[in-house]
Amino acid sequence: MRIWPLLFLLLLLAAGGAAVWYMRSGHAPQARQDNAGESPEVAYAYEAHDVVLRQMGPDGRQAYQVEARSITQRPDNGRISAQTLTLYHDPPGTEIGGPNRWTLTADSGDLPAEGGVITLAGHVRAHGLLVGSSAEMTLATDHLRYDPSTQELSSDDEVRLTWGDNVETGRGLRANIRTSEVQIESDVHATLVPR
Repeated sequence: MRIWPLLFLLLLLAAGGAAVWYMRSGHAPQARQDNAGESPEVAYAYEAHDVVLRQMGPDGRQAYQVEARSITQRPDNGRISAQTLTLYHDPPGTEIGGPNRWTLTADSGDLPAEGGVITLAGHVRAHGLLVGSSAEMTLATDHLRYDPSTQELSSDDEVRLTWGDNVETGRGLRANIRTSEVQIESDVHATLVPR
């Protein structure tokens, strides 16, 4: 009697049983699906990690730069989603990377493929200089829209603004970096330090 073929068959059955147990216990890799019923093959046009993305304006000048832990692009609408991101924007007419640079950070963001309004979500922070101001302004909120072409920031959520020793909180924000106009729309509370 040959024992080797029998041992091989028993080992093969044991390996198959272990694989079935492993998959049923929830350890099997999950297919990535963005929407219910969507097949994983069409989830993204592309996905990249540890990315630096530069959006150029029509004049060939850098409109903004994004550094992100990961980005994905949907094949159906071209929407680019970034995770754990930092966005740098240098207002037109200012030096790239100079003192007028605005820095925005967020847990996630949506960047239209053709440019336009950027939406940021989750622990959003924005800081930089308003035109004609010597004090850096810092904005904190949970959701923020940013239009680099008009240099407008807006939010419908609770916001907290600090510039110098001054603090202002409230709900809803409309601000323009270029014109230095800043308005909190409601529930405004401020602590102002006279000069």
